Amino acid sequence: MRKVLAVAGLLTLAGLAAAPQAAMAQKPTKISGVIAGRNGADMMVRTATGTTTVTLNNATQVQEKKGALKLKKSSMAMTSLIPGLKVDVEGTPGPNNSLVATSVKFTSGDLTTANEIAGGVNPTAQQASANAAAIGANQQAIAANKAGIAANAAGEDSLKNRMNNMGSYETKATATVYFANGSSVVDAKGKTDLAALAAKTKGINGYMVQVAGYASATGNAAVNDQLTDARAQNVIEYLEQTGNIPLYRMLAPAAMGTSHPAASNATAEGQAENRRVVVTIVVNKGVAGN
Repeated sequence: MRKVLAVAGLLTLAGLAAAPQAAMAQKPTKISGVIAGRNGADMMVRTATGTTTVTLNNATQVQEKKGALKLKKSSMAMTSLIPGLKVDVEGTPGPNNSLVATSVKFTSGDLTTANEIAGGVNPTAQQASANAAAIGANQQAIAANKAGIAANAAGEDSLKNRMNNMGSYETKATATVYFANGSSVVDAKGKTDLAALAAKTKGINGYMVQVAGYASATGNAAVNDQLTDARAQNVIEYLEQTGNIPLYRMLAPAAMGTSHPAASNATAEGQAENRRVVVTIVVNKGVAGN
């Protein structure tokens, strides 16, 4: 009996000694930095000491600091994790010095800045000063500058700029979903095409999904912008819920308005072609090369 009690005592002491070590092993790791790129479920975060690979999953909580993320659909929060965004990440150590994220937090101001950078509409102070000097020196420069500003305001090439800022990507597959006039509802044909596209992702390693919504040049411009945003988000929602594509593989949806028409808006047929959402499956060329 004494031996049994002695052994039990030793096991108890061993358990007490191991408890702090287990607690230390489970202590979360925190890093702060800027998102440098996205690659499938992985997000590269550049910190003051280097770059850390952060792995996202369905359990990762994405939040705006000092309040819940105020988006039209809270499920879209993970698509806000775009390159150029300053983030605070908390998680547990993963393989190869990576970090499995339990939470990612950022401010609304930092998200606005990242979106401006992605769209190519956030010039530096030096560029602004140079533009001002050019304006004062040459009237032709003024006209050229105004034309450039107008093009940016119309969303010209914003999707191209966004993709360029995210790194070098290779297109693997694409699908176009068309919408009725004034509608953001995905019809039966669109659902079939999206399901077929989602099935193609099964054999693609490290894929990401880019969604861009467009409208025809009819009606109010503000309404068209809202329509393109709603169309893009409804497509993302369908891909997530029915196509089983996790949100951490979605790039931030692009509402392109009436820019980049696929056909002439002078005819009803052309307008129908312009009321669309283009979904593209992309892979970082480094991954594609492997």
